[in-house]
Amino acid sequence: MRRHGYDSVDQATARHLQVKTLLERRKDQIIDRLQDPRLTPGERERLQAAKEEVKRDIASIRVWGSEEDFDRMRRKYGRRG
Repeated sequence: MRRHGYDSVDQATARHLQVKTLLERRKDQIIDRLQDPRLTPGERERLQAAKEEVKRDIASIRVWGSEEDFDRMRRKYGRRG
């Protein structure tokens, strides 16, 4: 239940875990795709860059993630399948 515009700690923690899971899942998907020997050098380079971006995003919320950072990551990674 929301009171005075604040979520409970449990709700915030659940949202943070959901976002962290989205990022880890995306990183795992990229790593799996990088195992494909049929990738062209351009595709491999693009996937490597995407993997590094996800890793930076994971580190950014792990160290100094604000509520806005978690919301931004949810929007960025939540729409992918």
